[in-house]
Amino acid sequence: MAKISRASGDGVFAVLPLRDIVVFPHMIVPLFVGREKSIKALEEVMGQEKQILLATQMNAADDDPEPGAIFDIGTLANVLQLLK
Repeated sequence: MAKISRASGDGVFAVLPLRDIVVFPHMIVPLFVGREKSIKALEEVMGQEKQILLATQMNAADDDPEPGAIFDIGTLANVLQLLK
Protein backbone atom coordinates (compact mmCIF):
# COMPACT_ATOMS: atom_id res chain seq x y z
CA MET A 1 0.00 0.00 0.00
CA ALA A 2 1.15 3.51 -0.72
CA LYS A 3 0.14 6.74 0.95
CA ILE A 4 -0.56 9.44 -1.61
CA SER A 5 -1.79 12.99 -1.56
CA ARG A 6 -4.23 14.42 -4.07
CA ALA A 7 -6.33 17.52 -4.44
CA SER A 8 -9.43 15.90 -2.90
CA GLY A 9 -7.57 14.58 0.14
CA ASP A 10 -5.10 11.99 1.30
CA GLY A 11 -5.50 8.26 1.00
CA VAL A 12 -3.85 4.87 1.14
CA PHE A 13 -4.03 2.78 -2.04
CA ALA A 14 -2.68 -0.52 -3.30
CA VAL A 15 0.14 -0.14 -5.85
CA LEU A 16 0.30 -2.04 -9.13
CA PRO A 17 3.83 -1.87 -10.61
CA LEU A 18 3.71 -1.74 -14.41
CA ARG A 19 6.30 -2.98 -16.89
CA ASP A 20 7.11 -0.96 -20.02
CA ILE A 21 4.05 1.29 -19.85
CA VAL A 22 3.26 4.66 -18.34
CA VAL A 23 -0.42 5.33 -17.68
CA PHE A 24 -1.67 8.92 -17.63
CA PRO A 25 -4.96 10.28 -16.25
CA HIS A 26 -8.06 9.63 -18.40
CA MET A 27 -6.41 6.79 -20.35
CA ILE A 28 -8.32 3.55 -20.77
CA VAL A 29 -5.89 0.66 -21.16
CA PRO A 30 -6.14 -3.10 -20.77
CA LEU A 31 -3.59 -4.46 -18.33
CA PHE A 32 -2.54 -8.09 -18.29
CA VAL A 33 -1.53 -9.05 -14.76
CA GLY A 34 0.31 -12.24 -13.89
CA ARG A 35 2.22 -11.66 -10.65
CA GLU A 36 0.54 -13.13 -7.59
CA LYS A 37 1.00 -9.91 -5.58
CA SER A 38 -0.59 -7.86 -8.36
CA ILE A 39 -3.54 -10.24 -8.66
CA LYS A 40 -4.13 -10.05 -4.90
CA ALA A 41 -3.96 -6.23 -4.99
CA LEU A 42 -6.56 -6.10 -7.77
CA GLU A 43 -8.86 -8.56 -6.00
CA GLU A 44 -8.62 -6.46 -2.84
CA VAL A 45 -9.55 -3.19 -4.56
CA MET A 46 -12.46 -4.80 -6.42
CA GLY A 47 -14.18 -5.32 -3.07
CA GLN A 48 -13.68 -1.68 -2.11
CA GLU A 49 -13.54 1.58 -4.09
CA LYS A 50 -12.00 -0.03 -7.20
CA GLN A 51 -9.09 2.42 -7.15
CA ILE A 52 -5.44 1.43 -7.44
CA LEU A 53 -2.21 3.35 -7.91
CA LEU A 54 -0.48 2.47 -11.20
CA ALA A 55 3.26 3.22 -11.20
CA THR A 56 5.92 2.12 -13.66
CA GLN A 57 8.78 0.03 -12.35
CA MET A 58 12.32 1.08 -13.27
CA ASN A 59 13.45 -2.32 -14.54
CA ALA A 60 10.89 -4.29 -16.56
CA ALA A 61 12.82 -7.53 -16.00
CA ASP A 62 12.40 -7.29 -12.21
CA ASP A 63 9.75 -9.84 -11.17
CA ASP A 64 9.46 -8.60 -7.59
CA PRO A 65 10.25 -4.86 -7.50
CA GLU A 66 10.93 -3.27 -4.14
CA PRO A 67 9.39 0.15 -3.41
CA GLY A 68 12.67 1.86 -4.37
CA ALA A 69 12.54 0.20 -7.81
CA ILE A 70 9.20 1.82 -8.69
CA PHE A 71 8.93 5.43 -9.87
CA ASP A 72 7.61 7.84 -7.23
CA ILE A 73 4.91 9.28 -9.48
CA GLY A 74 1.96 7.24 -10.68
CA THR A 75 -1.68 7.53 -11.64
CA LEU A 76 -4.65 6.75 -9.43
CA ALA A 77 -6.82 4.53 -11.61
CA ASN A 78 -10.36 3.21 -11.47
CA VAL A 79 -10.65 -0.49 -12.28
CA LEU A 80 -13.51 -0.84 -14.74
CA GLN A 81 -13.52 -4.61 -15.18
CA LEU A 82 -11.57 -7.61 -13.95
CA LEU A 83 -11.43 -10.73 -16.11
CA LYS A 84 -9.95 -13.95 -14.77
